[in-house]
Amino acid sequence: MAGYQLGAVVYHPKVEQIWHEFSGWFAEQGLDLHARYYDRYEDQIEDLLDGALDTAWNTNLAHVRVLQRTDGEAKALAMRDTDRGWRSHLVARSDSDVRELRDLLGRPVGFGDADSPQAHIMPVHALRAEGVDPDRDFRAHRLDRDLGKHGDTGGAELAQLARVRAGELDACVVSSVTLDAVGRLGDAAGLTTVWTSPPFHHCCFSVLDDSGEAHQEFRRLLFGMDASDPRLCEPMELEYVNRWVPFDRAGYAELEAAVAAGPITVGEGTPA
Repeated sequence: MAGYQLGAVVYHPKVEQIWHEFSGWFAEQGLDLHARYYDRYEDQIEDLLDGALDTAWNTNLAHVRVLQRTDGEAKALAMRDTDRGWRSHLVARSDSDVRELRDLLGRPVGFGDADSPQAHIMPVHALRAEGVDPDRDFRAHRLDRDLGKHGDTGGAELAQLARVRAGELDACVVSSVTLDAVGRLGDAAGLTTVWTSPPFHHCCFSVLDDSGEAHQEFRRLLFGMDASDPRLCEPMELEYVNRWVPFDRAGYAELEAAVAAGPITVGEGTPA
């Protein structure tokens, strides 16, 4: 199939709606964009590396894995403004006796899917950098609910949060984005944050080489998207983007270090 081939993982039905509407807008601007859908980032990565895709709308973990497979030569075209400065939080019930990190020593703490950068890989890496090993110092409970989607669904985070509210866990990891969403729904009352990770960046459009004319046109049009445009306001809101911004690899450094250090898996994974 001709045209500019973009890969996207369907972690929610809205993904196909988003890229259907985006593709129509790109066509109006003269770029024939075709979205190809995947169930798992691992399959999307393989197609990008095999040349079946021009770009892949990747999580930070998927992009780091592409970097690994290309000896650091892969590039990224852009990211969302909302992809910058994510954090992972450990939250507990505010009516508990948990006030700081040391209060969780020896106690049950929940983590998300093993391949979730924000609910597992990054917080474990950051905690270990601070001298706290969740496997050694907590009774870690991992919930593998949506493996292959790199935590995009948020399902494991919300399920672990429900366990905290029920008193089954003394704390759990949630991303800043999940915690903000819970707050917007008015459901953050009764929660307290006891630890916060350093910031890190999230998704980006991975490419093997960013020098082609098609890549440059795709990026130019991305940067020209306006959330006030009636054709774009709904899909941009669904995509959680106000504007597209240049890629910043610096925000991936800690995840690159975590992945390079080897597999990070804590606790006995509980399937959904």
